[in-house]
Amino acid sequence: MLNTRFLSAVSLSWSKPSARIVTRGASGVRCFSVTAGHIVSSESTVPSEGLLALLAAEDKLDRGLVGLLGAAAAKRGIPPEHLLIEEKLIHPAEVVGALERLATAQFRAAMMGEGQAAAATGAVGRGTIRLHLGALLLEQFRALPSDVIRHYLGGASGALKLHAGEDTLGALRLQPAELRAARQAEVLLSDAQNDRAVRLGGALLALGLATWHP
Repeated sequence: MLNTRFLSAVSLSWSKPSARIVTRGASGVRCFSVTAGHIVSSESTVPSEGLLALLAAEDKLDRGLVGLLGAAAAKRGIPPEHLLIEEKLIHPAEVVGALERLATAQFRAAMMGEGQAAAATGAVGRGTIRLHLGALLLEQFRALPSDVIRHYLGGASGALKLHAGEDTLGALRLQPAELRAARQAEVLLSDAQNDRAVRLGGALLALGLATWHP
């Protein structure tokens, strides 16, 4: 199931100069700082969604070091990546990529999880990463089963009318088939052969770039 509260917060944030998305659920709190339509930093209190846990899951860090390094970083009040660099456990050039993968995993969890979500506009400070919020959302929609999107729309038939400009579509880094679908201006949900376009339409709806007509 999609967290519609989170999608609403994303829609509000990506069109603002700066904003902060905060989600609260049973598993913990996730925060995303957004500047000019890009996620520039992310945080999570969910134990399995930390940088050390991610690197261990990717077999890039000994699992036995996760707890020790986490405690050491917390004691010194520094981000885990700073300690990893000090201990030469990660190359500085690899940090941004790791943090972007982490933010992507946290974003996916927030999008598919339960709980409250809200967005507040205002300064968020300077971040380390730069993930285009719209492109990231579309990336997640591409992986969704079509029935999840149909449930999100609240119907099994109807049309998604798209109204995104060429500049916006370019920033979303559409695949060729998606670009062709976007230029049609309308996606029929009842067309079983159009699942790729339906996923695109669902993402654009979540971004406020499409309207749904049952």
